[in-house]
Amino acid sequence: MLVRIFKTIGVTGYENLVAALDMQVKNQNLQSSSCIKAIGSFIRNPKKTVTEDDLANSMSTYETDFTFIEEDIVKYRSQRIKHECFSVLHPWAYDLDQVDFKYIVNNDLTGKVCNHLKSSNAQSFWLSWFKCQSAVASDDFFLALKEMCQMNRVPDFYDSSLPSFQAAAVKADFVFSLDNHADMITQIVQQIVEAGSTAGFCALRDQVKHYTGDYQNAGTLVTGMPSAFQLETTPKLAMFSGLK
Repeated sequence: MLVRIFKTIGVTGYENLVAALDMQVKNQNLQSSSCIKAIGSFIRNPKKTVTEDDLANSMSTYETDFTFIEEDIVKYRSQRIKHECFSVLHPWAYDLDQVDFKYIVNNDLTGKVCNHLKSSNAQSFWLSWFKCQSAVASDDFFLALKEMCQMNRVPDFYDSSLPSFQAAAVKADFVFSLDNHADMITQIVQQIVEAGSTAGFCALRDQVKHYTGDYQNAGTLVTGMPSAFQLETTPKLAMFSGLK
């Protein structure tokens, strides 16, 4: 990105700076790759003893201590995180002329989402939170469920249902995907929708706009309307309860 800026504004003579940055990036990538292999080896072999000597390079690279990394490894093991998750190195820098952004920008999975999730509620849920993904980690999935419960005004339902959600995560191996868990996703979303039905409002299907300020000309909106209608200057959400 820095090189692209230099080219755009016409700066010249930055070759030495680019060479220095490239060298730093390559060194950082090598260090990161080494750390990924080290940590991944403990995930691949759950019985391998976590020793400080084996993680010395990781501690130096990440500028942390042994306890911090050890706790992460123990957590990953308890969550049964697959070791393949630690086999991909994300570069610290990209050449904008070589990155094919079409796979990022045009990753529209609307068709796949609607094909796998037959319920309109489930479709709205997935397209609202995970439109460009066909699978999502359980932590992100739970966060979306929690936000949905809060928006539907049933935050207690999330807390009471968390054990069943966690059981579903274990069954899904902590990754919810459209290909393998469409029915499970649909069922969970529907449970939240039904829990919030008493409020007469579903965040997946309804929209509520809140206005602030002095709208002096708003009275013209009711000109000529039947006498049964009246203008409410401070409408309450309960007034919309039960409306289709």
